[in-house]
Amino acid sequence: MIAAHRVEKRRLINRQKAAAQALAVVKSWAEISLDTMDAPVRRVVTEEGKELARLCRTGRLYDIEKWIVAGKSLDLPVDRHKSLLRIAVETGFHSLIDLIAKHETNQDTKNSALWDAISLKRLDLAEVLIENGAQVTGVPFSEVLLTWDPKIMHFFLERGADPITDRPFAVAFGAKVRTAIRTFLDCKRMHPEHAEALQEQANIALRHFCSKGDMKWISLMLWLKADPRSMGPSLEKDYTYEPECYTSAFEQAAYAGNVEVLKKLRPEAGRDNLEALLHSAAVSGRREAIHYLLEIGAKPNDRPNGGSSALESCLWRLSWGRFNGYGEKKLASKYDASDALECIAELLAHGAVWNPSEPHNVTSLRRTLCECEPSVTVALLHLFRKYNACPAERVHELLGTPRIREHLSPEGSNIARLGIRFAVESPGGRLRTGSWRAS
Repeated sequence: MIAAHRVEKRRLINRQKAAAQALAVVKSWAEISLDTMDAPVRRVVTEEGKELARLCRTGRLYDIEKWIVAGKSLDLPVDRHKSLLRIAVETGFHSLIDLIAKHETNQDTKNSALWDAISLKRLDLAEVLIENGAQVTGVPFSEVLLTWDPKIMHFFLERGADPITDRPFAVAFGAKVRTAIRTFLDCKRMHPEHAEALQEQANIALRHFCSKGDMKWISLMLWLKADPRSMGPSLEKDYTYEPECYTSAFEQAAYAGNVEVLKKLRPEAGRDNLEALLHSAAVSGRREAIHYLLEIGAKPNDRPNGGSSALESCLWRLSWGRFNGYGEKKLASKYDASDALECIAELLAHGAVWNPSEPHNVTSLRRTLCECEPSVTVALLHLFRKYNACPAERVHELLGTPRIREHLSPEGSNIARLGIRFAVESPGGRLRTGSWRAS
């Protein structure tokens, strides 16, 4: 429960940071006048620049050579968004690219042209640009891997591409680039000093595919020796990059409720924390996963006081259906709460006990039940009674406030059949007695 709250808290913090950053950007742009704003964005293209761009696009190599011999500069705005070198890359004309690259003095321009060549999957053009000063590290290695071209991958890797920064292999595996697998193995062989960092990228991808239930890629990551027990971040979940929100492939599979994936990973009762996995499955309301974990040895009651954190999580989910499709609040019906009730029944059938560790847990459940139709409370009390999961004193404490009793008044007769009487009150307005019997 605590881990789930931390994750939700981290998500909220990230959303707040993103909103604050967006607001700061809007304010900064608002403070800039239109004249100032246009200056760096709009490149004034002269007629001379247009002519140079035309010569480049039409492949007029000799005319451009004459342009250079005549002492004219190639450093002219030829397009509002592209440099002359990038236009040359679009033509695919080797000699033209070589000529312009030799006279290009801006490193960022060369690197941008190299990026364009990689996007076009043109290794030949990339070679020309690198020979003329473009930096291999100027293009993120993840972009190289996303080309699916093993020759390009190995070309960059052999020339010093960075396989660690920004986790390029994890990104490629997440995009299901099969050809990156061989490059990954070659990289581990070529750079044994990076073996641990490279392996962590496979672990990240495994966590991602476990959350998606992709059995093919789970098998491939396990073949690459990815560790389902390792803790770390996962793709497409920025909050997991915070150390306190690190997760494992086991937890991602349990949270997704995919029993097939859990069986593939093979958690062991004596080796793995099955109770933590049970809690993850309960947080997301996955009955099948709850059943599987309980069957292989997860203990439903994992708290020092003998209570169940997984049960607390399921109780917390009872009122999740109180919002309709338009975001309007309503009381959660028994149908809305059916998934949570099934999870609760599964836990209670395996011996889970509701034993709140803090008084606020009772208050929280009472508030949750007030957000549901009274029939949901009747169904919950029936389960508590059937499996003897809650003593009478605690039930009376739960139902002992005027608000909950008023809320449950339409179901008074059904509650009475369970041995609970609202009629007898203490001076403080709480239930004084009642016959709570286990069936």
